[in-house]
Amino acid sequence: MADTHFDLSFDGTLVPDADPLVVHQQLGALFRLDDAGVARLFTGRTVLIKRAVDAATAAKFERAFVQAGAVLAITPCTPDEMKESVAGHGDTDANRMTAVADTPSLMLAPQEDFLEPPRIAKMPDLDLSSLSLVSSPDWTLEDCQPTVAPAPVADISHLALVDIDIPKTQDLNNTE
Repeated sequence: MADTHFDLSFDGTLVPDADPLVVHQQLGALFRLDDAGVARLFTGRTVLIKRAVDAATAAKFERAFVQAGAVLAITPCTPDEMKESVAGHGDTDANRMTAVADTPSLMLAPQEDFLEPPRIAKMPDLDLSSLSLVSSPDWTLEDCQPTVAPAPVADISHLALVDIDIPKTQDLNNTE
């Protein structure tokens, strides 16, 4: 029984009374999937999660799925499937591609396409009207120094200098 391995698959079945939105979020967090990846799990078709895992790994995945609110299907592998799985790990690309092509729930992307759509970054509106390019080929970094406005000169015309009368104080050395 220690040699028995299992295939883990998911067809979108939820635990009774499970909230679908919460299950989607939990599975997305569990597998670190975006919304499109989670949607691929709930297409109605059976999705192969792991192939040829041991009983401990299968139990660990089953617990994780039940905690998330989903039902994981665990099916024992036949010896032929085990040989295919082991042979596929070190085999040529052609053997791996045929194994993937034979699986009905997986599809290969065209060679020239990207696997994910490009992300659109929202850039803030920046005012670049004050910027210009240096057109002269003999520019230096000193040309990039900002001009410093001179400090305003204070108006001191209303001030005047006067003599200060210092009162005579007793001499400290004289003890009279």
